[in-house]
Amino acid sequence: MFCYSGAQINNNEILGFLFSLIREERKDPLSALAREYGGSKRNALLKWCQKKTEGYQNIDITNFSSSWNDGLAFCALLHTYLPAHIPYQELNSQDKKRNFTLAFQAAESVGIKSTLDINEMVRTERPDWQNVMLYVTAIYKYFET
Repeated sequence: MFCYSGAQINNNEILGFLFSLIREERKDPLSALAREYGGSKRNALLKWCQKKTEGYQNIDITNFSSSWNDGLAFCALLHTYLPAHIPYQELNSQDKKRNFTLAFQAAESVGIKSTLDINEMVRTERPDWQNVMLYVTAIYKYFET
């Protein structure tokens, strides 16, 4: 039993509280990320992406749209976990189809289903940020929770 500011708290109450936090983070792991980085869940996920891809050539992640339009950001992010699947040093931003294909195949190899269409991603300069964020969230959940 603990005593805090005159209140008595037993071990079961502490364990119950800790388990409720764990359950909450399993349901919504971006909450924990937002607490770690501060700000919104979206900005926290963006900061996580920036941290994971720091030092990768030709990567400047500033948003969930145009920063992902050539596939290199996906490749860099996944390369941090699956380097054998993505020959990052051989990639170039002009070969969008190859970049997206490698990234999506690498993710699918560990069970992360692609929610993005390769052909649509190749055609657009500004992918839908919500769809990109959803896919990046799936990557985060798989590797970080």
